[in-house]
Amino acid sequence: MNQAFAESIAAVGWRFPGARILAPTAPVVLLYHGIEPAWADHFENHIRFLKRHFRIVRPDWELDATVPRERRRIDKPAVALTFDDGFRNNYAVAAPILHEHDVPALFFYSSRHAEAGKYLWFVYLRKLEQVFRGDAFSFDGESWNMSPTARQTTIRRLWDRLVNMTPHPTAMYQAIDEALPVLEDHTSADDLRGTCAGMTDREVGTLVADPLFTVGCHTVDHPYLGLCDLPEVERQLIGNKAWIENATGRPCDVVSYPIGDYSADIIKICRALGMPKGYAVKPSLHLDPQMEIPRLGVYSPSRDVLGFKVTYGHILRRLGVRV
Repeated sequence: MNQAFAESIAAVGWRFPGARILAPTAPVVLLYHGIEPAWADHFENHIRFLKRHFRIVRPDWELDATVPRERRRIDKPAVALTFDDGFRNNYAVAAPILHEHDVPALFFYSSRHAEAGKYLWFVYLRKLEQVFRGDAFSFDGESWNMSPTARQTTIRRLWDRLVNMTPHPTAMYQAIDEALPVLEDHTSADDLRGTCAGMTDREVGTLVADPLFTVGCHTVDHPYLGLCDLPEVERQLIGNKAWIENATGRPCDVVSYPIGDYSADIIKICRALGMPKGYAVKPSLHLDPQMEIPRLGVYSPSRDVLGFKVTYGHILRRLGVRV
């Protein structure tokens, strides 16, 4: 199915007169990641669209007595906004737009990339694919082909190699910091600030000074938590939670699992650390609804695709369709 046809189906689907009846009664939690400067207009169009056709509520909507736990079918479906990873562009691009439109949001923050020149591992790999100047580099005793025809395959193979290094994620970051190409050698500082850098502690503190915004735990290094031993899981969560609390002066009592990777043991650790609410992507265990809150990722600039996801995403997931 080509993109144009898919978007035409989405446009008809969510505008269908009976669509509101099929939409979920509980708020739909949307998941954004970085809002790069080039995406600013698309994002603002999303916000205008959501305000017009849906009802935006706080991510902690269940604590608001004015928000019914389940809407009437005749009411507009409700949505809540979350952002993962804590890119600086969340502060510089997304937050001003949200503030202008009086829209609340919850930002989950990984603290590794608060330091200048440090990037989350998957961000490093995606940027390396985009900006590397040259046909090859050496790593781990071999030459890695970065010619245009081989580049995508090479990055995918490098992704697998890094993720499977042990201990995870320490060995992976050691390779990035000490043995792989330096991004600053291949692109500008402005480009890296706009697309790869994380918020500083000052920016995080300024963000939560706005009553519309909250910051939650997303681990220090954004690892696959399932590949970490339990002491490393605790280190990732404790370190990130403490960093956020120091930056904001507020308790950090909510978590989202990087890459949607979690387990029963991870849920127990989060609860023991004082985080009784957890956001997944697609719930996989169905053990604890408050620790496995589902979300729908937003990746397309199309407002019709966004409207279709809000309206029918819960149905498609039950049918096993990836959304």
